[in-house]
Amino acid sequence: MRQRNIVFKTIFITFGVALILAIAVFGIVSLAAPATMMRFTDSLGLTQVSGDYAFQEYERSGSMECLTRSFIISAERKRYSTAEERFQVLYEDEKEAFEAYCAEQDEKLSPEGEEGDLFAAGTYRAYICGLASRVKYHLAKTEEEKAAVITFALNETDKKFPAGNPAIALATEAAKAEDKDFCSALISALEGGEFENTADLTNVIGFLRQCAEA
Repeated sequence: MRQRNIVFKTIFITFGVALILAIAVFGIVSLAAPATMMRFTDSLGLTQVSGDYAFQEYERSGSMECLTRSFIISAERKRYSTAEERFQVLYEDEKEAFEAYCAEQDEKLSPEGEEGDLFAAGTYRAYICGLASRVKYHLAKTEEEKAAVITFALNETDKKFPAGNPAIALATEAAKAEDKDFCSALISALEGGEFENTADLTNVIGFLRQCAEA
């Protein structure tokens, strides 16, 4: 009996030591190689965690790919405050690097390519700013903040009003939320925005008006 207890005690101690070592290794890898953890957690389907590791990798190496990835994941997971913080790093702190990265992506990817769904907006920057417009919309509480969201989206929308631009992304989000007042304000801004009178602009104003008058 005593011998059995010693055996069980040894097993538990061994298991405990192994667990502590595993946790220690996990922590060391997390700090030293966040890019590795980013890929590992993504392979496990832990997308949100993968996004956080992507941001850690950006802080470690300055990788624009990882910073952009961390923003996209936060936005898609509806972690709006986190997404906004990371977008501000992209849009303001890393302004020149962000513009250069967007240009690189435009060269790499095309509407017909594997990543074509990202390019409904025509450019990678428009895609990112469309996501940012949706994020900002959900965070805006005051009338001033809502007006600032509209200004941002329209400023980032090309005057030719291509399909899938940030203004359309914002309009879709507001209509989905059945936000009548916001839809009305967005209609006024679009009509006064000096955009080309395209079919997309007409359609957007049309469904915004349906929402505003419902």
